[in-house]
Amino acid sequence: MSSESSTMTESFMTTPRTSIIMPVYNTADTVVRAIESVLAQTDTDFELIIINDRSPDNANSIIRTYLDELQDHRISYYVNEKNLGLAGARNQGLLHATGEWLAYLDSDDAYKPEFLATLHAAVTDDVDVIGGAHDLVHPDGTAQYRLVGQAGTYSGEEAMARVLSNRIAPFVWDKIFRRSVFQNLQFPLLNRVEDVGYCIPAFQKARTVRIIENSLNLYSINPASITWGSVPPFEDLTTYMEYVEEIIGTSHASEKVLNALAITRILNFLNSAQSVLRLNVDGRDEFLKNCQKAITYQSIFRALKACSPYGLAGAFFKTSPFLYGVIYKTYVTRTYGL
Repeated sequence: MSSESSTMTESFMTTPRTSIIMPVYNTADTVVRAIESVLAQTDTDFELIIINDRSPDNANSIIRTYLDELQDHRISYYVNEKNLGLAGARNQGLLHATGEWLAYLDSDDAYKPEFLATLHAAVTDDVDVIGGAHDLVHPDGTAQYRLVGQAGTYSGEEAMARVLSNRIAPFVWDKIFRRSVFQNLQFPLLNRVEDVGYCIPAFQKARTVRIIENSLNLYSINPASITWGSVPPFEDLTTYMEYVEEIIGTSHASEKVLNALAITRILNFLNSAQSVLRLNVDGRDEFLKNCQKAITYQSIFRALKACSPYGLAGAFFKTSPFLYGVIYKTYVTRTYGL
């Protein structure tokens, strides 16, 4: 943190129930809405840690003016000395967290007022992670309920297999994490897969993970965001797979986990190939060929063995990427309005 970085408010006299970490980058138009969604929580026992990741817009002045007028002791504000990326900014926030639970919010999204209260109401002594559903907010303002997978209570290993196979949402902003269990866990410095790169080792550590049906977040689909408006270098995709395989330890993993890992391989390369097909970026053909090669027949076989639809999707893309692209573009237009 630079000398410009400062805590805008007084320290807590007692430990807050939840530490909410919110990085800020190029979200001057939405950051106040995000802050206000935290202030609107029916569970008021929280601290909000805002990390400005050297945002090039006027977010800094907007936040400082807003907080100066607000004077809420639960909010602290820091400015990074240099841009660290989403994972690095969240890791900076973790250094300041003091709550019993950890929560995350992206500054272009918003919590519903009952986010904290509803998740905490589902807490039992052995549950270390609790998550919910969310609303997808389309560019035209319409909202669509989404629950990835099924609600339920899972062992840590089962939850890890489910997030690997996209049967639990691979996000951190729709969950809370027991800090005493995860206080030494940081976000991997990976491009676009920071969330799932955190969830996999977190679930591996967790005793129990609980997912509930309630929609508690507003997730905005922004065509200009990193998620929707860019494609990571192919090398980042292979680095992510190496990271996941190292965490899991493929030599002693169960068949269930190995099948889920195969699905992750397909999704990792397929999702980025889909972005290339939709955005039509430079180097498109070479990128698609590399993704085709990386989606191995072994991973397709394992995914099909696990009765995953991603096995069929991977096989379709590997054999006919052009036709796959036509169908995918139609799906994205109808589903997300992009």
